[in-house]
Amino acid sequence: MESTQNKAIEKVLSTILTEDTASELANLEGKALEETFNSLYEQMDYQKLLPKDPTVSGVLQGLNDLVQAEFQERLSIEEYQEILYQQVELLASLLGIKL
Repeated sequence: MESTQNKAIEKVLSTILTEDTASELANLEGKALEETFNSLYEQMDYQKLLPKDPTVSGVLQGLNDLVQAEFQERLSIEEYQEILYQQVELLASLLGIKL
């Protein structure tokens, strides 16, 4: 599933970056990924763009939006399942439910 996740990340990044840069960022690992994350986190903090802590209602709204979304590009079933899985895991965590 890891390569599927990397492809999904690459697809999203390619909407705002060149395909080469998106591919490079989507496949970062280890220290390079950590340094990139820290730099972006600091930039987002400085620009006051850090996301708020997730809430149950926010996750439910996101799931509702996701099931009603009309995608510009086709997502594979694996990519769609991964997105749903992450949201369900987040919701379960917020509710204190172990899946």
